[in-house]
Amino acid sequence: MMITGAARGIGLTTARYFAEKGWRVGLYDRDSEAIAEVLQQPEFGRCFGGVCDVTDDESVTYALQHFAEQTHDVMDVLVNNAGVLSAGYFEELDLKEQNKMIEVNVLGVMRMAHAAFPLLSDTPGSTLVNLCSVSSIHGVPTLAIYSASKFFVNGFTEALALEWERHGIHVTCVKPPIINTQMGAAAGMYLSDTPVPKLEPIVVAETIEKAIHRGGTSHVIGTGSKIWGLLDRWLPEAGREWVARKVLGFK
Repeated sequence: MMITGAARGIGLTTARYFAEKGWRVGLYDRDSEAIAEVLQQPEFGRCFGGVCDVTDDESVTYALQHFAEQTHDVMDVLVNNAGVLSAGYFEELDLKEQNKMIEVNVLGVMRMAHAAFPLLSDTPGSTLVNLCSVSSIHGVPTLAIYSASKFFVNGFTEALALEWERHGIHVTCVKPPIINTQMGAAAGMYLSDTPVPKLEPIVVAETIEKAIHRGGTSHVIGTGSKIWGLLDRWLPEAGREWVARKVLGFK
């Protein structure tokens, strides 16, 4: 298993979860020092990793070559987890920060999937898991570009699931709500004044495990998120907007 963005947050929790279950995990992140420190921890004794900047073609190529050397060209699972988030009103948020979300969350996901295809297609029963978000259910105010990037991930996942079926690759995504991480804290900064209970990252790791072994392209996390998804699908536009405001606490 290869995980991008594995130095902290959901990526690190997922790596630890699978490592403790006996998987040999490749942890990759643009923060090489953080990865080196993580790999010193006893639970990662059988694991390996290195640098991977998903915005850079050469870095991605090098990371995949390193992974292939460690696994003898086998890639059972790729978890496309690397992502960034900047919150704020669209017109006030620096364009450089917004461009970075596109570079990482959109082009980075695409770049990793495209570069990893040879390994995935040569590994029977392989799976690509893309990290999506419940913000792909309805556009989220103050997270406009982040939310839009996750709409891309959702559509990209659905398309590849059909395309890559002929290669024996299972393509799916998981859609967490706000998670108790640094990124999760930033996501909720401008939304509801009422504190919203945040799920722990371990729930995402458990859902990734389910997504690997089950069919379907979309695994929404949380009962409330699933209800929201159903309502958004069937309500008329005015109803969809009303529900989104209520769910998000946006006035």
